[in-house]
Amino acid sequence: MNKQRSYTGLITVIYIAVLAVTVFSFFMLGFSESLMRFVVTLLAVCIAETVVYGYSVFWLRTAPDVSRTSPLLLSGAWIVGLYVAVVIASAVLLDWLLELSPLWYAGVQLIVLVAAVAVLEAIGLYGRNAASQEQRDASASRNLRRHRQELHEIRELAGTWKHPESIRLTELVGTLEEVFQYSDPISSPELSATEDVISQQISLLHDHVALLLVLKEPPADWDAETQELTDSIASTLQRRNRELAALK
Repeated sequence: MNKQRSYTGLITVIYIAVLAVTVFSFFMLGFSESLMRFVVTLLAVCIAETVVYGYSVFWLRTAPDVSRTSPLLLSGAWIVGLYVAVVIASAVLLDWLLELSPLWYAGVQLIVLVAAVAVLEAIGLYGRNAASQEQRDASASRNLRRHRQELHEIRELAGTWKHPESIRLTELVGTLEEVFQYSDPISSPELSATEDVISQQISLLHDHVALLLVLKEPPADWDAETQELTDSIASTLQRRNRELAALK
């Protein structure tokens, strides 16, 4: 964090120095015979320098949050660079060489600025939407991984049952694990209710197995009850997979 602040401070100092040099150069050397074009060019160049400074600070604050340089950041940098190039080219061509009408010249520089802002905003919106989708996908993937982990823990718990039927209990849970293993890990927000039902059913299965372990003698129909629970979970999972396939 201190290193980031140090870089931000350095960039700020450079920005202020460049801005001061730009203003000094314009007033000392002049850029055109038209006062209005002179002012428009000075403002356009200063705004372009400010955009570069702002994007540089944004890069410093954003880059540490990703494991590698984001393509969106690189795209934004290209847009900023292109904007600065167009501003300078417009100043040289329209102000100095063609001596365009001040109002038309100001309009061109304003259009360039608005276009650059619009493109950057579009890139930012796309990036936010993509990041939001990635978070939803990651969350959905975590749901299935959590289900698998819970079933793995239940199977290990079943293996500790001091009863001749522990193998049968472990097989029932293990079969259910295989069903989850071949399911699509990426879900959808529309299936959140179904995912919650699966979580509740797995919790019931966990409680059921834990109860068997503490009983001295399991009920006569424990096998049927366990089978019913696992079949119910498998049925809900199959429904979830069908609904997910329909959404895609």
